[in-house]
Amino acid sequence: MKERNYKELSYFDYWTRRDFLKKTGVFMGAGLLQPVLSLIDAGKTVEAAYPEEVQSIEKYTKGKVKPGMIITKENVELIKDIATEGLVVELQRGAQIKIAETTTRPEAKQPKFWLDATLRHNGQAVLDKSGQLWHKSGGPWIGGAPFPEPKSALEAIWSYKFSPRRYDNVRVISTTSHIDTNGVLVRKDEAIFMQIQTVGRLVVDPKPVVSQYKDELHRVLLSLHKPFDSYGLAVLTTVHYDASRLPDTDLYIPTLRRTRRVPSSQRFEPTGPYAVHYTSDFDIQNDPVLTWSWNLAGRKPMLGPSPSNVGTRAKGAKREDFVFPPFPDKFPRTTWELRPEMLLLDGVPHLPGANYSKKRVYFDPIYLITEQADIWDMGGKLWKYLLFIWGDTGVSDNAGGTAPDLTGIVFADLQRDFHSNVDFYNRIGDYTFLVNSPELNTEDWATPSAMLRRARK
Repeated sequence: MKERNYKELSYFDYWTRRDFLKKTGVFMGAGLLQPVLSLIDAGKTVEAAYPEEVQSIEKYTKGKVKPGMIITKENVELIKDIATEGLVVELQRGAQIKIAETTTRPEAKQPKFWLDATLRHNGQAVLDKSGQLWHKSGGPWIGGAPFPEPKSALEAIWSYKFSPRRYDNVRVISTTSHIDTNGVLVRKDEAIFMQIQTVGRLVVDPKPVVSQYKDELHRVLLSLHKPFDSYGLAVLTTVHYDASRLPDTDLYIPTLRRTRRVPSSQRFEPTGPYAVHYTSDFDIQNDPVLTWSWNLAGRKPMLGPSPSNVGTRAKGAKREDFVFPPFPDKFPRTTWELRPEMLLLDGVPHLPGANYSKKRVYFDPIYLITEQADIWDMGGKLWKYLLFIWGDTGVSDNAGGTAPDLTGIVFADLQRDFHSNVDFYNRIGDYTFLVNSPELNTEDWATPSAMLRRARK
């Protein structure tokens, strides 16, 4: 057989052969031609950090895939090399996605104040011998992404997990539709989720640390409102700053009218009836950073969700609009684009009861977040696909801008072919979506006594 000439290689082949890990022996960090962060700091766009070919899906695929195309099971082969394994399975079973132009604005999926803090504090984060994150002064991290140009998988995970929602506090209202293999809606839940950051605060006083909670990372309150069999149940999670330590968990149980401390080790069990997801799965990676080990498996252009997926914020959205509309569809329609670079971070859990052999987290170094993960069972078979979509909520971030946040989630059990799909709302009843609000403080919301005061009577 004739040996292929270098000039005959496709761009995808050329990219694969430019294996940066093997050629350099080190992880080069975000940006292929120059660091992304330095361009942002200079007031420039990030396009100069990447070859032109990886900023256009039409060029990258030699015209086979173009903006405006709908990808289905009929033509999924066209994007197989640039899609996660879980997304490919979803498409083969009936999902549909629309292709859009590549977005390179970092603020499309991270708040402007967070990006500014990332620039301002660049170079001040350190990891100790155990991998724990600190500010160079010796105290907890002071806000923004600690490693915007990560040199290891652990640094990349920390840049996302220090504050997955990016806000000093956030309150979101959501519904979850549990859908079986036949596409039948078997249960629908409604919940209020709240996260209060206790360190690394940037907008709401006190900042950067709430002194009485300086040994914590954040507190999370989940309150269930529907259906009636779970109405009033509340779960308070206290996440410690020590990332090798499991959180503390307190429940408010309506039938007992009191709170109970419960173990946090049961992280690999369904969170409720018909639920696909485990506690471990929230925010893509919900276990403390150092309870898993991480390595960089690769880096390449890949498909990622477009920021145009605004979910319920798209007024009058129809199913064909591909914005993750709030319909109980097994496969919500969404819009996707070629991301110039994605870091493939492989994690292995070291927790009692863990039934995952590996999780692959796809980290976008422009947005410094992750929106997708594939998970394998103990036998090495693909098991779950997690999709967390970010978009502009249109709500003030109380720092001079609007708030990008989660607009849709898909938890897919690929082996059972079950889904738990989450929609987010700016308002349900008396509750509104809030970020960086002085109203949301630990004492009034996120303690056992606060749960009792606010509980269903």
